[in-house]
Amino acid sequence: MEYFILLSMGFLAAITPGPDIFYVLREGLCKGKVAALWAVFGILSGNIIYLSLVAIGVGVVGKNLYFQLVVGTVGGLYLLNIAKVVFYDKPTLNSSCNNLEGFKVYKEALLLNLSNPKAMIFFAVIVTPFMGKSILLSLFFLFVGISLAFFVTAFVASSFNIKETLLIAINKIAAIIFVAFAIGLFSSAYRAYLLLLQ
Repeated sequence: MEYFILLSMGFLAAITPGPDIFYVLREGLCKGKVAALWAVFGILSGNIIYLSLVAIGVGVVGKNLYFQLVVGTVGGLYLLNIAKVVFYDKPTLNSSCNNLEGFKVYKEALLLNLSNPKAMIFFAVIVTPFMGKSILLSLFFLFVGISLAFFVTAFVASSFNIKETLLIAINKIAAIIFVAFAIGLFSSAYRAYLLLLQ
């Protein structure tokens, strides 16, 4: 169950309109499937770097009850804030095209992903309480969810005409699910608190 939660959380976090997903959408709308896939590979490369850093950090301190209490509380508040921002956001799809091709798209997508400090915060703070016994397996399922979101987006953007109303609907659904995940984080923080009282 924890792995399914991580997979779905990764999928929803990735598909919620933001810089990375808009970049993939733009490349797909402007230049087709190949350019969109180059963008996906660039963004996923950045995610692999973030996930590797999380794996090292979580492996060292992830089982500490104080750490779980703080991360669960802060992560829940962070997710509630994201849910509020996403729910009220009105995304606009700017499909202005650039002239980059192939590996240059990959590099731009990688730099875009690595320049987003929210990604590291998301991975470190939100994901940690949902980690199963195997950190590597947990991160693998999270990565699969993220990858699915970007590959689906690349396919849809290069095959269909995207409407902004679809992006708004995605925001509303994601916001509700983020609230549910926040409740899960608060629950894990509360369990850690009860264990500390013993």
